Amino acid sequence: MLKKVLWIAAACAAVLLALAVSRTLNFTGGAPPARPVEEAPAADQAATPAVATNPAPPVQEAAPIAAPTPDELQVQEDAAATGMTTMEPAEPTPAEDPPT
Repeated sequence: MLKKVLWIAAACAAVLLALAVSRTLNFTGGAPPARPVEEAPAADQAATPAVATNPAPPVQEAAPIAAPTPDELQVQEDAAATGMTTMEPAEPTPAEDPPT
């Protein structure tokens, strides 16, 4: 039993050693490429409000809601019959008496 524990401990130590070595080595081949520096906008460009440069999108009117099809009505009726609606019942159901 002690030999098994020692083998497991040695394997864990080997894995940790390999992890430590891999963290110190640089496998990417060099420094990461530098990003190009972006210049800040000029003061006169920054002073212009965004509303003046971007026109407002056209307002679209909402389409009228169509009447449900017979299939949709059947689905709604089936859902109501099985209690799969999100509406709360109008009257709370009386609680059953606990068994005596």
